Amino acid sequence: SNLIQPTHGKDMGDGWETARHPDRPAVLVKDPRTGLVDSPLMDWAVLKLGKKAAKGISRIIVDTRHFRGNYPESFMVEGCDAGYLTDDKVCASIPDSSVAEAKWFPLVDRTRAGPDAEQVYLRPDEVDDRCPIQGEVVNGDQPVTHVRVRIYPDGGLSRVRIYGDVDLRSHL
Repeated sequence: SNLIQPTHGKDMGDGWETARHPDRPAVLVKDPRTGLVDSPLMDWAVLKLGKKAAKGISRIIVDTRHFRGNYPESFMVEGCDAGYLTDDKVCASIPDSSVAEAKWFPLVDRTRAGPDAEQVYLRPDEVDDRCPIQGEVVNGDQPVTHVRVRIYPDGGLSRVRIYGDVDLRSHL
């Protein structure tokens, strides 16, 4: 997947762009509490980490570089520790399903996306003065093997970067 390439995206074609939902209404209604689009419409991608982040996730970067008019309105990042499941079962875990075998938890709560920018989230115990921080990684101390990125209601991302604390003895 282009989402996890080690380089920056070179254009919109070098990222992940979803089609506009056929059920998308002509007028999007915002939730008055959050200011975000009040719609169940979303797309998601599941990323398997190279190694289990046994001590949690310390940094997440969601990059919308090159997506100026077609970036998602908002996104959410979730994690799960699913080393006991096959990748097919993890990927089949439909968001908000009560029967999903993988137990997902939020890492970045649903938040507004911005155009053409890296959006950086850090665990509260992390410090980085090199870039502006948009928010905190929640549940950053939980072990993670897979990450799910949800975009609302549609749009595109250039890259997703996940930084975790691994246990070098782990086989995942």
